[in-house]
Amino acid sequence: MNKEATIARPLQEHDYESQIAALRRDFEQLQDDVAKLGDELVEDAGERVKQFSEFASEKMKEKGETLREAGERGKNRAADEVRRHPFASVLGAASAGLALGALALWSQSGARP
Repeated sequence: MNKEATIARPLQEHDYESQIAALRRDFEQLQDDVAKLGDELVEDAGERVKQFSEFASEKMKEKGETLREAGERGKNRAADEVRRHPFASVLGAASAGLALGALALWSQSGARP
C-alpha cells in the first residue's frame, strides 16, 4: 500500500456512531443506578433515624423512671428524717426561712457589701 492511501483512509474503520450510542446507553444506565442508589440511601437513612428515635425514646423512659424512683427514695428519706427529728427539722426550716428572708430584704434595700 502506498503511504498516501493509508493517510487518507486508515486501514481500520471505526464505527464511532455505535460506540457513542453505547456510551450514551451506559451513561443513562449509570444515571438510573445513581438515582436508585440515592433513593435507597434516603430510605435507609430514614429507617435509621426512626430506629434511633425509638431507641432514644425508650432510653429516656428508662432514665425518667430511674429518676422518679430516686426522687421517691429521697422524699421518703427526708420524711423519715423529719419523723425521727421533728424539732430539729422545724428549727432547720425556720432558720433557712429567716436566712432567705434576710437576704431578700438586704437585696431589696440596695445595700452594698
